[in-house]
Amino acid sequence: MNIFREIEVSQEWLDLGVVDPDKLYEIELEWNSSEDKNTEHYRWRAFFDFMQSQVFLDPIIAKRLYDLGASDPDFEMGGSMMAHVLGRKDCPVDLLRLAAESERKFLRKIAAEKLADASS
Repeated sequence: MNIFREIEVSQEWLDLGVVDPDKLYEIELEWNSSEDKNTEHYRWRAFFDFMQSQVFLDPIIAKRLYDLGASDPDFEMGGSMMAHVLGRKDCPVDLLRLAAESERKFLRKIAAEKLADASS
């Protein structure tokens, strides 16, 4: 699957179910017909679609998705992925505590606010 490498997704994207062969085929069709070659746009849509389909995130999956954002080739988009996981109502407290120690100030802020809400 050339599109797999083209849009810079890792095996972890497949393992978590963020993309599957059908989604990759859909992305490939769009990639080939579009002038938009910003790989992060395709990864973001796949991630966002996946997150929208999740009624509940298992705490282990939430952490893996957070880590997926941390390792994304696009720093800003990866941060958005991380923030999106933190912003969910079902984000585990342990992950919020981890994010509260992040080097990224905006993640620390999200985590601190959610932790404060959880304790009140």
